[in-house]
Amino acid sequence: MNRKRIGVLIALSLLLLVVFTASYSYSLFESSISGDAEATTADWLIKVNNTLISTGQTETFSVNDIHYTKTNTNIRQGKFAPGISGYYDLEIDVKDTQVAVEYDIYVDDFDSENFKVKDIDLMQGSSNFTKINEKEFTGIIPVGSRVNQILRIYLEWKDLNTPEANAADSEMGTKENPDVEIPITLHFIQYIGE
Repeated sequence: MNRKRIGVLIALSLLLLVVFTASYSYSLFESSISGDAEATTADWLIKVNNTLISTGQTETFSVNDIHYTKTNTNIRQGKFAPGISGYYDLEIDVKDTQVAVEYDIYVDDFDSENFKVKDIDLMQGSSNFTKINEKEFTGIIPVGSRVNQILRIYLEWKDLNTPEANAADSEMGTKENPDVEIPITLHFIQYIGE
């Protein structure tokens, strides 16, 4: 009988041990948890030639500082006319942006076939700048970049010397305040890697 009692006691002890272990491990599991979390969004402040463009609106830039690379003695200094070429710089400032930025540049067709954007070069900034084709360029500015990107855009006003081109040139020159719109689109998105 002692053996029977000892067997029952051992079985009950093992059963109590199993129940205790199971209840302890079950008490560690929680099916839901609640609490407070706080996160701040990264700043997205992009300026092009000192104009804030990160508002999501279309911006038009006045470029008054064209540097002439090809001039003509028959054209007044500082004036753009057929046969002249030059460049202007776009400065992209992302110093206050807390994410990496990818930008795409698209050169649309001009209203006149006489005008042309010949090329775009990266003069200062990230070395990740690629010419996709004659009208598309792309670049990546790494997060924390403290150097402004300076893109140099080369322009040419071809002297085609055809009746149509001469008429278009004359029409432009007879306007009271002639402006040439350079159709370049800049598109910025957050760069998340590849």
